[in-house]
Order: sequence, then structure tokens, then C-alpha cells
Amino acid sequence: MTQVGESVKPGVITPKPPKQPKALAVALLSITFDSGIKLFEVVKGGGENELPPAGTPHWKSKNIYPAVYVREGGKGETKDLVVQAQWAQQGLDGSAKLKGSTRDGSIVIEGDFSISGARGKADVSCTFTKRPDKVTNLGGGVPLRWQVTAGGTTVDCAGGSPVRLFFVDAKPLPIGWPGSFGYKAHYLRVVDWATRWAAGKAGEKDVLAALWSKFSDGKGAQVPHVTGFAYWKSNDPVQDLKTLVSPDSRVYQRGWSCRAIAHTFMECLALNGIQCTEVVPEAPADALMFLVQNWDVAATPLPNWNVRTDLYYAGTWLPSKSPPLNKPIGTSLTQDHGPSKTLPKLKVDMRKRAGVPAQGQPLAPLGFSNHWIVLVGGKLYDTSYGGMHANSMTTYATASLAGWLVGTLADTTVKTGWLKKEQSRAWLAHEVGGHSLDRSDGASN
Repeated sequence: MTQVGESVKPGVITPKPPKQPKALAVALLSITFDSGIKLFEVVKGGGENELPPAGTPHWKSKNIYPAVYVREGGKGETKDLVVQAQWAQQGLDGSAKLKGSTRDGSIVIEGDFSISGARGKADVSCTFTKRPDKVTNLGGGVPLRWQVTAGGTTVDCAGGSPVRLFFVDAKPLPIGWPGSFGYKAHYLRVVDWATRWAAGKAGEKDVLAALWSKFSDGKGAQVPHVTGFAYWKSNDPVQDLKTLVSPDSRVYQRGWSCRAIAHTFMECLALNGIQCTEVVPEAPADALMFLVQNWDVAATPLPNWNVRTDLYYAGTWLPSKSPPLNKPIGTSLTQDHGPSKTLPKLKVDMRKRAGVPAQGQPLAPLGFSNHWIVLVGGKLYDTSYGGMHANSMTTYATASLAGWLVGTLADTTVKTGWLKKEQSRAWLAHEVGGHSLDRSDGASN
């Protein structure tokens, strides 16, 4: 304590420097997903464009390309992506964390990087720390909220939203399509179908059941079909998957064939990591076509002719451009096929009833020389008609066929236009047990 008469030497007080304000602003410039699963889009004229083009990010300003990942817990999952971030900051040099998430928290993406200097940018290696645990279609776009935390400060980022994502059940198993098809793996439209049709499912059993439900109601084909396509709507249907997904295929006018349907189902399976094999049943060399159910067949052929008592008369038909692509015509033939005016006309002893519906088509064609079906898990899936069968051509034929077309005879001439006439054909058939289907196994994964 200072006493009277004492003096105090003044000291020097040094003020503390003011705290440096902290500030941070971050903008996301691009996002590049790195799942290893490629996507292609078929354009007019048949070109196949990779999405995104090589060297192009999936998200950048106005360009948003889709990506496919395996769901959380799915076999062969990948989680990587790269986000390019740009910052302006003050007082926050050091480590930083980038995080993006959906509003419901079903998707979370995180990555670590370093900030230094007033301005800069970095390619941030990120990973999905959370993804949907079931097949999910977010191809229409999903918003993400991106944030960066550095030095205890958290700020929202500009950009990086929305993104387009599909989550499949397991790592895709590409099919070894032969060169005549050579489909790219994988077409965007099929990815959309496969994830939309199996949405909310997980595990091979449930995903297969969900996909198959789009081709079968448990008894037969789906009419109408979810795609809006109709089986053999014309005599020139789309025959392959690439054309089917092309914007200039005219599939709604032309319809789709058994091969196009089978290949669609196979690609939906392959995208979800399910093994499958293309199977082609074919009429043998001694038959022209197999007749598809549904026909009424007499116990034995009526005596329409004396020489071939094993032959059924399956009616007389004129080719048509409209389903079922054949029109019934009255016969002019007598039972000996000759000029006799005393013998009766041929009598139908194998009669077509209303057709068994096929995908999107209540009036399916009468018969085929071959067909396309799919082998999955030891069973044959008739993707055109919605039937499931044991892996046996004999069992398949018994359940699916009514007989065999083995020959035709020229029959009634029909006027089909002002100056146009066409000749119908009488169909000669055998019962279903008279021949055996040939089988060829084709593409598989």
C-alpha cells in the first residue's frame, strides 16, 4: 500500500489483440459417384450413350446424371464417391468434415478434408455411411442437405442437390449376351423398371417374387401390363431389348415379342444380382409350329380323310395384321380334299377357344415355331404367359401346349380388298403327345 510521501513508477499496459473473426462459406462444384456400375441410355437411331459421358461428374450445376449402388447390407456393396468443394474462410485452417444427408436420414454421405488459406478447393473422398436397406428408386431426384464442420463451426453448403440414385439388392451379374444382341450393361430404363418393381424388397427370394409379380398374377399373364406394352400387337413386334427401350421403337404400336419380354425379365434379375438363363423351346423338324393353349381337342381325330387318320383338322385360317394375327375362315375342302360334291366338308376336331392371355394381350397368337422363357432357381418362368413350371420340356409342353401344326392345305380364297384376294390355309395338326419340344439354353450370367 502506498504511503504518504512515497511515489509510484507508472507501468506499461499492453492491450490484448482482438480475436480474429471466424468465417466459412462452402460451395459444392461437382459430385462423381463411383459404384462401378455403368449406365447407358439408348437414343433415337439406336445409339447407346454412357451416363454420364466419360470424365463427366454425375452432378454439376444443371447436369444431373443417375447412379446405381447396392443397398445397405446387399452383397457386393460399394460406397465410394468424390465431391469437389470450394471454400472461402477465415480463422478455420485445419481439418474439416463434409456431410450430406436426406431429410429422413435414409442416406448419409461423409468425408474428411483439410482447409487452409483464405480460398481453395479440394476433391473430397467420401463414402455412404448410410443407405436404404431395401431396393429403392430415387431416379426422379432426391434433395440432400450438405454441411461442412471446421473448428467447431458448421455451415450449410451451396449446390450438390438434388441427386438421382437407384439402389439394387446385390451387385449386378451382367449377362453374357451374344454379339447379335450385345446389350450394354445396364440400360437406364430397365434400371428404373427393376428398382420400381422391386421397391421396398430385400433378399433374392423377395426381389424375385416382386419382379415376377409384374409378369404373373399367380394364374397367368398381366393384362394390361405395367409397361403398357402388348404381346404381338402386330405381326412385327419388337424382338430385342435394345430396340424396346429406344425412344423410336414404336413398341406401343408394334407390341413386344416373347424374346423381348424374356430379355427384359432377365435384365431386371441380373441388375439385382440374380442368376438366370435364357431357354428357347423350339418345334422339332417334323412340326411347323406348336399350338399354344387354349384349344378343344377331340379324343380322336374325326374321319376327315382316310390316309392320315392321325391328323386333326384345326380349322382354316387367313393371316391378319391384328391380334391374334389369324382370322378363322370357313373351309371349302371336303373330307377327301377332292372335287367331290357328295362328301361333307371337313369338320373341325381341334377348335381354338378364346386365347390364353399373354403380357398385355388378351388375344395372343395361335402358335409359334419357337419361344423364349427363363430358367431361374431350377424353375422355368414363361415370361410371356405368366406360368411357372418344373425344369422339364415334357412338363412344360404338357402345361403350355395344345398340339402341333404339321402341315397346311390351300383352302378358301377370300376377298380382302377392292382388287385383292388371299387364299386361306387349312391347318393339319397332331395332338400334344405326338412330338417333343427341342430345347436350346442361351445367354446366362
